[in-house]
Amino acid sequence: MSAGERVQRQRWWWWALMGVAAVALLMGAARTTPTSGVSDERLFQIAGQLKCQQCVGESVAGSQSPSAVKFREEISSLMAQGRTDDEILNHFVRNFGPEVLLTPPSSGIGGLVWVLPVVVAAGAGLLLAGTFRRWRADAPARHVTAEDLERVAAARRSRNDRPT
Repeated sequence: MSAGERVQRQRWWWWALMGVAAVALLMGAARTTPTSGVSDERLFQIAGQLKCQQCVGESVAGSQSPSAVKFREEISSLMAQGRTDDEILNHFVRNFGPEVLLTPPSSGIGGLVWVLPVVVAAGAGLLLAGTFRRWRADAPARHVTAEDLERVAAARRSRNDRPT
């Protein structure tokens, strides 16, 4: 086995180890929220997806406005009826429109909110990479000449000759 193959093999193991570690960390950090029953955790998880009608940019879970309190009471009532999370969110969308959701839908025009930033970032990255590659190709090659070496040597000699 050549040295190049050994290095490539070591890199493969390193990336595999990093991938396993990343997956393990993500699985450990991910907590599943309950999707049935009546619990405060589920209530605030659902309320966190709804926009407060009186507050600017605040969720129903974080607001203490009268409308947010009523929303949470209604969520609690719907949970007690055995409704799923999607049914509860759809109930609010039916009654208040899609603007009640803090997270825009991922289909239709709302999908642009999710896709457009990724496309712009990828395009900017490609543009930067192309620009850097062009700059590197256009840069003149620099070779050290004997004259350059003599200048450096003379500068060092004059610097060492100075009294301190």
